[in-house]
Amino acid sequence: MYFDRLNSTICALATAEGSTIGIVRISGRDALKIASKLTKTKHFEDRKICFARLYDGNRTVEHCIVLPFVSPHSFTGEDVVEFQLHGAGGSAEQILDLVIKNGALPALRGEFSFRAVLNSKMTLNQALALNTLVTSKNPVAIELSRKAAFENKSLKTLGTLIPSWDRCYTMLTAIVDFPDQIAGNLDTKEVSELIKSTNSALVRLKSNSESLKRLVNYTILLVGRPNVGKSSVFNSLVDRDRAIVSEIPGTTRDYISETYYACGFHVRLIDSAGIRETENELEGRGVDKSRKLVDTSDLVILVFDSSQPLTEEDVDIIRETSMKSRILVKNKSDLDDKIGGALGEFSDSIVSISCRTGEGFTDLRAKIDDEIRKNLPNVNEAIFFCDWQTGISEKMISQLEELSLYLESDQVEILQFCVREILNGLRNLLGDFADQDVFEKIFGGFCLGK
Repeated sequence: MYFDRLNSTICALATAEGSTIGIVRISGRDALKIASKLTKTKHFEDRKICFARLYDGNRTVEHCIVLPFVSPHSFTGEDVVEFQLHGAGGSAEQILDLVIKNGALPALRGEFSFRAVLNSKMTLNQALALNTLVTSKNPVAIELSRKAAFENKSLKTLGTLIPSWDRCYTMLTAIVDFPDQIAGNLDTKEVSELIKSTNSALVRLKSNSESLKRLVNYTILLVGRPNVGKSSVFNSLVDRDRAIVSEIPGTTRDYISETYYACGFHVRLIDSAGIRETENELEGRGVDKSRKLVDTSDLVILVFDSSQPLTEEDVDIIRETSMKSRILVKNKSDLDDKIGGALGEFSDSIVSISCRTGEGFTDLRAKIDDEIRKNLPNVNEAIFFCDWQTGISEKMISQLEELSLYLESDQVEILQFCVREILNGLRNLLGDFADQDVFEKIFGGFCLGK
């Protein structure tokens, strides 16, 4: 669909509804023509802003700022005109309709960025990074996307590997097609080193990308047996009475979530139902949900009642969460400590608090921040900005392993196939692909007007 519209002029409102300034963006071969008709201006000077009236016939509908870009000096590489209007509400929508009435098509999601990539104004990964920059509220994601979008360093390592893989594929193709004319053999030692360097680059990229994805959706889960004070801890952390607090065990039957500010950005904090064996069907559903939430959470905070000795239920919860990043919280530190050294093996992860006096919450918040920092992506490393890229990298890692297994064999056709797939994978990651469906899959997730 995107390719079928390349000869069309497209338009969109590039600012969110409610903004005090509305920007209507037009791109394509008729952009300047449409702008001339609507403003009754015969000539626009490239990248020189001007003030104009917008007309619908002979009726003035807007006083606006016009910013023209003559190809190739624009975001898309085409002729582009932007009208800066009074607000992005109903009036801006009417101006957009007027542009459409004069020959433009409503832009598809990401269509401006698609044309920018196609016209070599930016790389695919720069476009993906720019979309993340526009849509994300996470400061780490913003920093990573800013580096990738404006410094264009994100996938340069992969680009440097292509010539070596290309030479390898050329040699294998010659051996397969002209076996009697090729005297040399494939340098397996050199290919083995190439496999290692490519695998290392992809693993770092994939790991850093997964760290960012976890960070953007970071979830902290409060768990423990009933009536240890999970809901009180939850309310203290979010600084308001969000969860119902009661002396009756099992008061929290379902999980409650709230936004919590940690490490400079917002994460999701969940207060779960108490984990214990119960015959109450309704309470049991909440317990089952709590166990599932343990699997999907990034950080688990285990809450214990320090005024009571450690119970079998407490021990079971410690065991159930053994594979997760976790903090152990001894609540009710204002009372006599009956747990004592029973949690001694977890001393580095323990924080003592009191929801009644507020003692220990500064330490708990600092501990939470420390745990999140352990999983922060490296802002100086490259990164993928969409699941499609991560999927390609996972497939390539498997292909590299397969190539390594066949490297010492005499099955040249299989080696040629593996190398070709790896080379194509690298080119795909760098945006050099021929499959039009891939473009639509990627850019279909972008914002309108970008």
